[in-house]
Amino acid sequence: MSMKLSLIAALVMGVSAQAQAATPTTWQPGKTKVSNGDLVIYQDACYVAKNNPGSWETPSASSTWFWTSASCGDVQPTIAPTPKPTPVITLEPTVQPTPVVTLEPTPAPTSEPSNIVQWVPGKTTVANGDLVMFNQICYVAKNNPGTWESPRSGSWFWDEASCGGVTPTPTPTAEPTPEITPTPTTEPELCGDNWVFGYHFAGCGPQNELILCSNVLGVKACIETPEDSQAITNAQSAYDVEFWAATKYNLPLPPKPTAEPTPEPTLQPTIEPTIEPSITPSIDPTELTVTEDGQGGYLIPRAQLEARETALTSSALFDLVRADTQTLDNAAVEAVLPLRAENPENVRRAEAIVSAADWEFLFPIRHENYTYQRFLQAIAKFPAFCRTYEDGRNSDDICKRSLVTMFAHFVQETGAHAPGWEGAKGNPEWRQGLYYVREMYKSETDTTGPYNKCTGWAGERWPCQNKSYFGRGAKQLSWNYNYGPFSEAMFGDKMVLLKNPELVADTWLNLASAVFFYVYPQPPKPSMLHVIDGTWQPNAADKANGIEHGFGSTIQIINGAFECGKGSTTNQAKARIAYYKEIANYLSLDITGEKLDCADMKAFDTNGSGALEVYWDKDWGWDANTPGNHSFKCKLAGYQTAYSAWGKGDYEICVEDIFNVQATDEFGEVIPEGK
Repeated sequence: MSMKLSLIAALVMGVSAQAQAATPTTWQPGKTKVSNGDLVIYQDACYVAKNNPGSWETPSASSTWFWTSASCGDVQPTIAPTPKPTPVITLEPTVQPTPVVTLEPTPAPTSEPSNIVQWVPGKTTVANGDLVMFNQICYVAKNNPGTWESPRSGSWFWDEASCGGVTPTPTPTAEPTPEITPTPTTEPELCGDNWVFGYHFAGCGPQNELILCSNVLGVKACIETPEDSQAITNAQSAYDVEFWAATKYNLPLPPKPTAEPTPEPTLQPTIEPTIEPSITPSIDPTELTVTEDGQGGYLIPRAQLEARETALTSSALFDLVRADTQTLDNAAVEAVLPLRAENPENVRRAEAIVSAADWEFLFPIRHENYTYQRFLQAIAKFPAFCRTYEDGRNSDDICKRSLVTMFAHFVQETGAHAPGWEGAKGNPEWRQGLYYVREMYKSETDTTGPYNKCTGWAGERWPCQNKSYFGRGAKQLSWNYNYGPFSEAMFGDKMVLLKNPELVADTWLNLASAVFFYVYPQPPKPSMLHVIDGTWQPNAADKANGIEHGFGSTIQIINGAFECGKGSTTNQAKARIAYYKEIANYLSLDITGEKLDCADMKAFDTNGSGALEVYWDKDWGWDANTPGNHSFKCKLAGYQTAYSAWGKGDYEICVEDIFNVQATDEFGEVIPEGK
């Protein structure tokens, strides 16, 4: 491995000299294919390729990851003809090779069958109309099922049929067709997960049968029709969601929020004594000066808005999370290389635990975009991950435990899950992780999809850019309202990933998105980092819900609604636990006595010790000294809104948007938008 890296480094260092003598190829977006070191010309400027740019990574001076600016010399560019060999084959296993979709189901045979094929998962090959038996039930094939689409009721690929009293005749295992490598797939299943004013709508199901449900007014309320979807999309408050459920299920209408405001208790700030007369005392966070702007809106001093934001986000837990989500600048991240002496301390610790050889062993059939270097860069971006603890905690053990935990979830979320498949190259399931970099059946040519919430507050704050925000990367990051916040954390600019979501699949962001999820809390859940490193300590409410330290609580964090609290261990949880045990054994992590399961765990709730409200929403209180007696304030909420407490200044934006306010400076002048 080190020899290969040295060779690559030498090639990169020598590329400028080679470029001087090379004939530049004219770059044609979407068509030109290059190798590292090739010289291209685009818009009268020359560039040298690096880091394997694709045909859509158009050269520019700002695209330093894929291109290095170079001299064109006196050589006239040679226009490269559009290549005419075989069409470009997408290597991502998420795209089925030219699927033939039959929209109309194939009818079952009208006559009694003379022979029934016994279905063997991963081996049996059928054509539309074939009759098979699986678990003593017969099915007719439709829509071209693959060898891994085992028959089941309600499947896109199968219709139940009568067996006709005929005993199935086992068929010999079909030899695989040498021209096509079978792609391991699970059922074409989608999952949705969305919070609407405190109500969690979630569900998984076949591609065309996905239904999202939530517990509203004590009943299971499901989004089943276009009218339901429109009602939820247009909801402006929790009351609107409850009104929809009451109307749909003939329930008593919930009481409408009272127009009679409830006075907010006055906060008593702790005022530090002024040490030096020249120091200006802090602004009282309860002070609020609202004046009319003469155009139907209002003015509030920015200093008062900032004081209020600071007061509401100053707590021990807020400070801990804020410290643990700090990031390294991207230039330093991209400088990280395996075994580089200048790598950050947390990266060197991770390298000592998981070497490049370990990475190859643990993920031998991973997608080519998941490189060891990108794994290290993802860790570098978040200095709290694998950091040194100064309070006596075992830093190496916490780092190893964090890595094993994350790897086990990688296998469940992006693994091939194909025991016996020849493409697995003999590797067991626990070593088939990181196989997918894009969600199955999705490609970058998609411009719309089920993960685009382009209307309402989500669309306004995280505007769709004619892209599809389907699952990408090791965490399968989905939805525009998740790509936007992740982009802000990575680049300080929400639009980078909203415009270029493919970067979450094709760069070090494919693994950084998983570390991002690991270090950030998911209200009311604590962060996985705080569960693993012991920062989170279960209180009485957590213990009453059966939640304690261990791998089981991380299952509750990542997918508890579907895998935990069922009384017995679900199949998904069993798989995660099995992967965790195998990887822990390989990396010599002692997990003796650790609670691995979550079968008896109820969900984290707002009474738990890790509960932290991190979004801003309208404060419905009142103020006798303001126009209309409105509060002109926002409050912290535990459900997702357009305004995050992690984004400094979001409090001001919340107040401005909801109450038609403009912030003013110390001279009373209106501060321009965006300043």
